[in-house]
Amino acid sequence: MKKLFLLIFLLSSSIFGATLQVKVHNKNYRGTIFLALYDNEADFLKPEKAYKKIKFNLIPNLTTINIENIPEGAYAFTLFLDENNNSKLDTNMFHIPKEPIGFSNNYSPKFKPSYSSAKFIIKNSLEIQNVTLK
Repeated sequence: MKKLFLLIFLLSSSIFGATLQVKVHNKNYRGTIFLALYDNEADFLKPEKAYKKIKFNLIPNLTTINIENIPEGAYAFTLFLDENNNSKLDTNMFHIPKEPIGFSNNYSPKFKPSYSSAKFIIKNSLEIQNVTLK
């Protein structure tokens, strides 16, 4: 009976997918976080083509977001803190962000971010990503 229960549990976890837990480390920022999760390189940095888009309120110092039912595979995400609540990433005339941003793998690009540097693999029931807003 125990083996049957274990088999059902293992099968159900693979059917429903994994949980991606994103821990956003920040200063005393306030505002709304916009996260875009991408499941392929071609769509990376195109929010309208994101696999999942999530919006949530930031709590100062640390916010943890759980994204459930993610199939195994390769992913990357971007996030930004909308400090002025205008629902967009504000940039300067050179398209450099004026609001705090973050990427999966806590990747900190000097130029345009690449999918390969932000990519991570979900293959377990729980994937934890730590991100520091910059």
